[in-house]
Amino acid sequence: MKKRYLMPLFWLLITTVALADSPPVAERVSGPSLSAAVSPAEPDELQLAVESWPLVGTARLKVLFWEVYDSQLFTPSGSWQGEAPYQLSLRYLRDIPASKLVEETDKAWRQQGRSHPRQREWLQQLNAMWPDIARGDNLVFGLNASGDSAFWFNGSPIGSIDDRDFGSLFGGIWLDPDTPRPELRAQLIGPTSKLAPNSRPE
Repeated sequence: MKKRYLMPLFWLLITTVALADSPPVAERVSGPSLSAAVSPAEPDELQLAVESWPLVGTARLKVLFWEVYDSQLFTPSGSWQGEAPYQLSLRYLRDIPASKLVEETDKAWRQQGRSHPRQREWLQQLNAMWPDIARGDNLVFGLNASGDSAFWFNGSPIGSIDDRDFGSLFGGIWLDPDTPRPELRAQLIGPTSKLAPNSRPE
């Protein structure tokens, strides 16, 4: 009789211990954006790598009295080599409609003297892809060594422009020597001593 009561108690105890050691289902099943953020990204892959690649530099954009965004540059080596692969993270400090982001992109290209036959088409695609920005939102642009690019919004992929000419022109707004924001670029790419021997001249 005593045995009949002891055995169920024994198995109840074992089950309780096992459940205590197991993470909740929500923790065990990761979504695509979470796994992409924490797993190492190969240099030529287009997956979110801002949690696995080293930080090169960071800079805050201020326009007059307004703080616009904090930017961070990540590369597989942790230094700026003058070219892709890299990922640029922008965490916004104010609300900005998508149409304004597109307008500023076009303005920057005009300031740099950039011209491409598909430029107007790219801007239309960006306007359809980008959401309106709220304070605290994070937009990441990634470019791999093959010239493929992609965007992530708050950790989730939101799309890409299917043209390898686009990536270098878009990233060049921040990283090309003729950027409209040279002070910001200088902070992003870090000291010039980190530049590789094959880097583009300043």
